[in-house]
Amino acid sequence: MSQFMVSIFMMVCVAYYIVIERKGLGMVQRRHGPNKVSFKGFLQPIADGVKLFTKEIIVPSAAGKSMFFLGPFVCFFCAYSLWVLYPNSIPVVRFEFGLLFFLCVSSFSVYGVFLVGWICDSRYAFLGAMRAVAQTVSYEIFLSTLLFCPLILVQSFDLIQLRQFSFVVLLIGQEVLILWLISVLAETHRAPFDFVEGESELVSGYSVEYGGVGFALLALGEYSNMMFMSMITACLYFSFVVPVCWWGDFIFAFLFVLISYFLIWVRGTLPRYRYDLLMKVCWEIFLPVSLCIFIIFMGFWELIL
Repeated sequence: MSQFMVSIFMMVCVAYYIVIERKGLGMVQRRHGPNKVSFKGFLQPIADGVKLFTKEIIVPSAAGKSMFFLGPFVCFFCAYSLWVLYPNSIPVVRFEFGLLFFLCVSSFSVYGVFLVGWICDSRYAFLGAMRAVAQTVSYEIFLSTLLFCPLILVQSFDLIQLRQFSFVVLLIGQEVLILWLISVLAETHRAPFDFVEGESELVSGYSVEYGGVGFALLALGEYSNMMFMSMITACLYFSFVVPVCWWGDFIFAFLFVLISYFLIWVRGTLPRYRYDLLMKVCWEIFLPVSLCIFIIFMGFWELIL
């Protein structure tokens, strides 16, 4: 029950996270963000939610209505099912292989993205979906290799146990942290790697034909993935500063919210790169480097034993 409440609570947090991004980008660009709805735009997520969920549902003539909404639902369900892994101090259900569950679910969410782009019968949406699938599959290999590096030292897939060994991981694997942050940006399709959408090319990418409820589900799923990857980052590398107890959970939550804001800061700072360079640097540079680091971690573990 507590894990289910975490998923429900994260829906509210993600809605406010979208507003925080708009406010943060406004500060970076020296302009006002949302500030009209209530005090400083505090109720802006509620206004946006009411607007999106009450809009007319428009389905393209070439798409079936049930299949049209199946894609956004798959993306939404995969994003929020991951929050059952949240490492609170008193978990009702404890996943001994939680990170393997994370890799499986994140891999399955690619099918939702592909379905969203394919069912619309739009060339812009289909091209955006193909970019998203290729980028996700490529950087998933890179991300998985980096993920297994700290797991060699911890010898566990349990996130709660990882929270107790994050200082050792950070001390030894600082180069892994830098590559991990790059892979997180690419895996969640965030700037400077947000090639699934482009104002001069694909507009909104695979979600270009969606509005109302469908767009809301896709947006909630995308920003939920950002916050979940921030939580994994905090758990792997920074959670040694907080104890595993009830009050430490609040500090841990604040910690991964700061990392989530880092993703916003990167979007407001760096320009968008070229798609071909992104794929080239993944297969020719990042993946060989990550494999070398993985071999070094394996050798280090064998030396300790």
